[in-house]
Formats: sequence, structure tokens, C-alpha cells
Amino acid sequence: MILPCDACMWGLIPMIKRELVLKMYKENKITKAEIARKLSITKSAVTQYIQGKRATDSKKLRKIKPLDKAISKLAKEISEKSPSEKAITKTFCEICKLAQKKTGTC
Repeated sequence: MILPCDACMWGLIPMIKRELVLKMYKENKITKAEIARKLSITKSAVTQYIQGKRATDSKKLRKIKPLDKAISKLAKEISEKSPSEKAITKTFCEICKLAQKKTGTC
């Protein structure tokens, strides 16, 4: 049985993470090692997001302007200010809820 939360955990959340990593790397010019440290993920995970080996269908999130803008804002904030893990989690959850609403997922 697949629960609605499974769709988020295995689909939507990795797509948001990939977009966040891409924006930190390409727009904010943060190194892979620094992204890994700031997001508490491995450097190889960062590389896989950048190379498109994880969450390959995340491009559809970019087409949803409010969602793309929210992810860009979080990427910039993490890149420049290093907010607490609690603050990042709160904003990430807000982005996920917006993504659920806009995509009809979950």
C-alpha cells in the first residue's frame, strides 16, 4: 500500500531538495562541500542532485513561479546567513506545503 505521505517522501521532497541544491550551487556560487555541510547531506548527494541523478523531474517545480521564488529565497538565505536547522526546516515545510497545493501531490 502506498500512502499519500510516501508520494511526498519519495517524490516531492527530493525534488525540492534538488532545486535548493541547484540554486545554491548555480545562483549563489556555493561549493559542493559547503552545500553538503549547510544542508547536512553528503557531498556525493549534492553531486548527484547537480548531475541530475536524483529527483530528475524537479524541473516542473521551476515552472511554478511562487514555488520557484520561495526555493530561491531559501537557497539565498542558507547561502548567505546560515540560519539554524530549525529555521531551515520551518521554511522547507512551508515550501513543501505550497508544492503540495500547487502540484496536487500528497
